[in-house]
Amino acid sequence: MKSELVVVEPDAYGRVAVVGDLHGDYRALQGILQAVDLNSELLVFLGDYADRGECGVQVIRTVKALRQMHPKNVVALMGNHEDYTAEGVPNFNPCTLIGEAEVKTGSWGLYYLNELKPFIDSLSLSALIPGNALLVHGGVSSRIRSVEDLREPSDELRMDLLWSDPAEGDGEDPNWSRGAGVEFGVDVSAAVCGVLGVERIIRSHQPQTAPQEPRIMHSGRVVTVNSTSVYGGSPFVYFLEPKTPKRNYIRTV
Repeated sequence: MKSELVVVEPDAYGRVAVVGDLHGDYRALQGILQAVDLNSELLVFLGDYADRGECGVQVIRTVKALRQMHPKNVVALMGNHEDYTAEGVPNFNPCTLIGEAEVKTGSWGLYYLNELKPFIDSLSLSALIPGNALLVHGGVSSRIRSVEDLREPSDELRMDLLWSDPAEGDGEDPNWSRGAGVEFGVDVSAAVCGVLGVERIIRSHQPQTAPQEPRIMHSGRVVTVNSTSVYGGSPFVYFLEPKTPKRNYIRTV
């Protein structure tokens, strides 16, 4: 059964490769797979697999196949572009996957029911590398007071994990520009890292702010990564070495 929180055993992998938003960039995904060894490394996707790019259907099918072939070495998280109602109505805009799926599969309704919804239902909301990092799509909030909050998140926390963004300064405010989640300050990320026992929070959600390299905020505690070219940047993979929390690096794909 799916768990909302995936806990990664630090001793199980030589490296953890973190993939940010793909947004239908199948070429970037192919480059990522060239850079990662799925026999010894863990590959973690942070969500937003489709929309904006032209190949969301192919990206989703490839990620699904990777999880089936390498169930112990591939983790897929949910992004806000996987946030749909039960009837297949997106809770975000724009949703270009609808038109793409109609062209490529013949029916959005059947594609959503038979392919996309089962894929979304299998996605987790966060991944934790003890002593190293919390991996999420959007961000964090003051609702995280223990690991148990991530294991059984409230509806409000689910929205925070999917939609939130880091902000300069302290405090926490509604994320008015998104219409969901929060803008979390330096004190909030420090408190969350403290209660979870991690060095940093790795997230995506704003690939345009990290066009060539990770965007580092909150004294190094918040890292934004980008794995798509749809905003004009150079996609990259962010590598972690679980046994050495201070060491990390990227590889452009």
